[in-house]
Amino acid sequence: MIAHHPGEELLIAYAAGASDEAVSLIVATHIALCPDCRREVRHAENAGGALLEDMEPAPLPETAVAAAMSRLNGAEATPARRAGARNGFRAPEPLRSYLGGDLDSLRWIPVAKGISYRPILKRGRSNAQLVRSTPGHGISLHTHKGEEHSLVLTGGYSDPTGHYLRGDVQTATPDIVHHPVADEGEDCIILAVADAPLAFRNPFVGLLAKLMGY
Repeated sequence: MIAHHPGEELLIAYAAGASDEAVSLIVATHIALCPDCRREVRHAENAGGALLEDMEPAPLPETAVAAAMSRLNGAEATPARRAGARNGFRAPEPLRSYLGGDLDSLRWIPVAKGISYRPILKRGRSNAQLVRSTPGHGISLHTHKGEEHSLVLTGGYSDPTGHYLRGDVQTATPDIVHHPVADEGEDCIILAVADAPLAFRNPFVGLLAKLMGY
């Protein structure tokens, strides 16, 4: 059972197409795992569609259809590379396409003992990355300069705010100071999306993370 979900505002923004790419990625991955949030997004999309039906149609230029067809005819379909299963987990779309391979085949960048990461995308202030923690390890004590959303893909972790397992989403803000620690058992892999760097309480750790590009 998934116990921690994205906030309602994130789901509504996603349904309205108002989220940036990184946030859309984490919400889309979560709703692929969570039937409850998938249903909420569907309701929001239906409500938006009903509002559009009441709007006066706007005239399009005579060349609009021809231009759209031209772009479609010139586009080449690129089949998504499938990410394989890791300990029974298969990455859902759209995350699978961003990874371009099996989770076990990814090239991880080490940051500290038991911690490594894999960049996925960076658009403006937002970035998305995978973070892997071996059992008993986790990101050093830190707070946040902005907002960070974390989705558990495998394993689990705990911090003062709770216990998070596969499919759970944690939203951390500057008022949260924590040191998440991975559960015993399999590695904990999360999809993390942030709009600002972490603020480590240990200056040396912060410098090291910056040098490693984390």
